[in-house]
Amino acid sequence: MDFKKPWFFYVILVYSEVMILVQAKCMSPPPSSNFTLGGYYGLWFEAGKIQTPGGAFFEKDCVCTTIEVEPKSNKTTGDCTALNSCRKLKPQGKYINATGQLEDMNPPGKWKESFFFFLPKVDYTVIYLDKDFAVEYDCGETLGITNYCIHVMARVPDPDLTKVQSLVNFAEQLGLNTDKLPYNQTHQAGCWGKR
Repeated sequence: MDFKKPWFFYVILVYSEVMILVQAKCMSPPPSSNFTLGGYYGLWFEAGKIQTPGGAFFEKDCVCTTIEVEPKSNKTTGDCTALNSCRKLKPQGKYINATGQLEDMNPPGKWKESFFFFLPKVDYTVIYLDKDFAVEYDCGETLGITNYCIHVMARVPDPDLTKVQSLVNFAEQLGLNTDKLPYNQTHQAGCWGKR
């Protein structure tokens, strides 16, 4: 093959563009059958996540990650805020946070999430919920690129790892990890002092 011919580079360019456009699209899993707003409100510690590079832009250097879900004042529609907080690289690192707006809940447990007015909203679905654990899947498509994240969350920073793995398996069985990305445990050790 003659790599010096200009047509070769055009073929590679077109192939790259097609691969971006045919990549997996967002999935639409049902919310947890036992979802309640009251059960989801409050502070969650991220046990780990499966995340595409676009979704990891905010979280790529995060440790001590938490998500705090609260109802919006004067709202009875299920609109909430989701305060995503972490420390950069180490427990004493710079505090980083971003607040997601969860709106237009339909059905219960599934919202549209936005962070900035100029970015498209993404689907945000709580696919598993009990008193100790939650699994949330969010996904959005922008300019032909799909970004998603599967967050496994617990009410404590040191959850039972067997249960965490079973929840990762649950999300995988739903076919949500379309890019076959690895699960990454979130560093929580040394973040919260003595408990």
